Amino acid sequence: MIWVSDREPGVRELFAELLPEAEMLTPDELDARTALGQRPDALVIDGTQLMELPASRRRTMLQLPRVLICTGMLLASLPMKIVSGPNVAVLGKPFCVEDLEAALDWLRDAPSASPASEHVASALQRPRSRRSGPTLPSA
Repeated sequence: MIWVSDREPGVRELFAELLPEAEMLTPDELDARTALGQRPDALVIDGTQLMELPASRRRTMLQLPRVLICTGMLLASLPMKIVSGPNVAVLGKPFCVEDLEAALDWLRDAPSASPASEHVASALQRPRSRRSGPTLPSA
C-alpha cells in the first residue's frame, strides 16, 4: 500500500496518473490516519508537510520501508537525520521525468528489497539545469 500526500492537488493528480495503485491523501487525511496508527508500506510526502508533523509521528513515518520526500526546499535545509537512510529518498521540485520515473521504480520495490542503489539515490538528488530536459511544474 502506497500513500501520496501533498498540499498541491496538481502533485497528487500527477502521482495518481503515474502511480494508480497508490492512494492520494490530503494532509488532513494523512494526519487523521496516522493519528489512528494506520501505516502504509510506502509514503510520498511533501518536505514541508513532513517537517510540520509532530516529532513522534515524523519518526514513525521515517521508519516505513520506503519514504519519498518531494520538496522545493533546498536539500541543505532538510535535517540530515531525516534525509539519510536506505529507506528515504528526496526528489527536488521541480523534478524531471527521468528522476520521477526512478523514484516510482524505487517506491514499487518490495519492502524487503535491498536499499536504493547509488544510481537511484543520486538521480533523485542531483541538481537539474534548465537545459537538461523537460521538467514537471513546481508545486
